[in-house]
Amino acid sequence: MPITDFTIRGAKEMDKLLRELGPRTANRVGDQALRAGAKVIVEEAKRLVSVKTGELRDAITVATEKSRTAGDERIVFIGFKPPVSRRAHLTEYGTSKTPAKPFIRPAMDTRASDALAAIGKVLARGITREANKLAKPVR
Repeated sequence: MPITDFTIRGAKEMDKLLRELGPRTANRVGDQALRAGAKVIVEEAKRLVSVKTGELRDAITVATEKSRTAGDERIVFIGFKPPVSRRAHLTEYGTSKTPAKPFIRPAMDTRASDALAAIGKVLARGITREANKLAKPVR
């Protein structure tokens, strides 16, 4: 059973519009949208993380890249900057001597629908902006 259940309306139409804008524009708009959605999760994770020095909170970050295996797909990563990246999982999952203090999974569970809404909003705004640029006559 899925932890979070969604219904996305208009995804096929947005995909078609992005393809019509061309790959460079679609990738740029798509990356902006993915980052907006990830930012929602990151903000919640930063709010939930246990803070002693603030180093772990400040290391939470977002990156996007092209998929190495799936053609034109884009991937968004929510992770940690080094050197914290080598030990962040110890807080999330705990160790034999310290209890788990999850913050990434709860952030994803509680804010997933908000992240999808942010993605849709940024995609719609980006597609509209790019379509308007194409519609303007060149002088």
